[in-house]
Amino acid sequence: MAFQRCGRRGFTFVELIFVVALLTILAAITVPQFRRSFDSLVLRNFVSDFTSLAMYAQAKAVSGSAEASVDFDLPQKRILTEDHLVSRDPYEGNVDQWVTGKVKTIPDSVLVDLKEGKAKIIFYPDGTSDKADFEIKGKYGGKYSVSVDPGTGYVNTKQAE
Repeated sequence: MAFQRCGRRGFTFVELIFVVALLTILAAITVPQFRRSFDSLVLRNFVSDFTSLAMYAQAKAVSGSAEASVDFDLPQKRILTEDHLVSRDPYEGNVDQWVTGKVKTIPDSVLVDLKEGKAKIIFYPDGTSDKADFEIKGKYGGKYSVSVDPGTGYVNTKQAE
């Protein structure tokens, strides 16, 4: 009588090393793609946040009958809305001040290039605004061209190739 081996068979060490190497190569190929996708999403969200803040400032100016602005604070990596308030003080006369409203942080992977160097866009009570043209770029690719029409205060964003 001859002894027979059980039908159990496992993976060899070489086969396991091969599978691990294959998974490592696949991870090396896909991780950068996920990174670019995530950075693209961050860029699109920031452009959307800026557009929302600009529309908010315009609506605030029209409804409040006073100027409102969107201000780029690039050293602090943020954008913010400001309301222009003029109060009447019997001792000091008219007190003219800008009061900060909503604040959004500029993500580290987003770069804002102010073409005309203007860091503040003012929206007026009649619906008009200052003219502004600038670019919002992703550190790892992607670029949006943004312009604000002075006649209507409309913010136009266009993805650049």
